Amino acid sequence: MKKYQTLLIGSLFLFTTSSHAGFADSIRELRNTIGQLSDTTKEITGVTKEVGALSGNGSEQATSAQYSSGQTLYPKLNNVSLYESASKSAPVIKKLTKSTDLVFTGKTHKSGFIQVTTEYGDGWVESHLIR
Repeated sequence: MKKYQTLLIGSLFLFTTSSHAGFADSIRELRNTIGQLSDTTKEITGVTKEVGALSGNGSEQATSAQYSSGQTLYPKLNNVSLYESASKSAPVIKKLTKSTDLVFTGKTHKSGFIQVTTEYGDGWVESHLIR
């Protein structure tokens, strides 16, 4: 009977040890997977920030890429306002016609205005009204 008990205890010990080893391996694999997920998340966050910086968040970025300094532009329609500053509440210098020559100065404003030079002087126009 003593041999049987020793054999049974030994078997249980080996079984328990191998179970613990398997559990420890599973924990290690889980830690590695979590670490990889964390690294991937950090990479995605970095890429998202880079893409956000490239795309910009206002019309200022789009306007800069659309026109180059010194380029001749024209209003898309008649009665486009030429403002003294980059605001719709600024005084209007002149109402422009479709045939008015506008020369882009290279300055843009985050509110969607671009600065132009005309025969009436320098002023600001809304970029979405210009071609």
